[in-house]
Amino acid sequence: MDYSSTSDNAVHYAIEFSKKVGAHVRFLHIPSSEATSADAAGSPVRPEDDLDARSKKFLQVLTAEKDNGLNADFLILNGDAPHVITEQALSWSADMIIMGFHGRTGRERLMMGSVSEEVFRGCDIPVLLVKKQLVDKIFVE
Repeated sequence: MDYSSTSDNAVHYAIEFSKKVGAHVRFLHIPSSEATSADAAGSPVRPEDDLDARSKKFLQVLTAEKDNGLNADFLILNGDAPHVITEQALSWSADMIIMGFHGRTGRERLMMGSVSEEVFRGCDIPVLLVKKQLVDKIFVE
């Protein structure tokens, strides 16, 4: 998760999905900066030492969800995002990866790339991509 609105949609979906099926969900944040991307092994950042405001806010939301029965945890790791996501999911024996998908096209896609697309193409674990414009259709009853 990168704290974008698209990522927030995927977080919401993951929470609702895990509640419906009784799954454990692990949230992963990989800070995007030149300094952190050098460690492709996914070295942990100690949250108590280096939490920005967005991470602190997310932890508050997560704590509230856990108080309501959500089985989840949260890690902040450094490294190349697609590589770290894939390696972590494999090491956890994840059944599924849920990610937000911006749906960029053209020049914007070429310049920015797509972490979700790279994970989708390079991982043997099923990847569910939550499109930003479809969030209203999530778990409508």
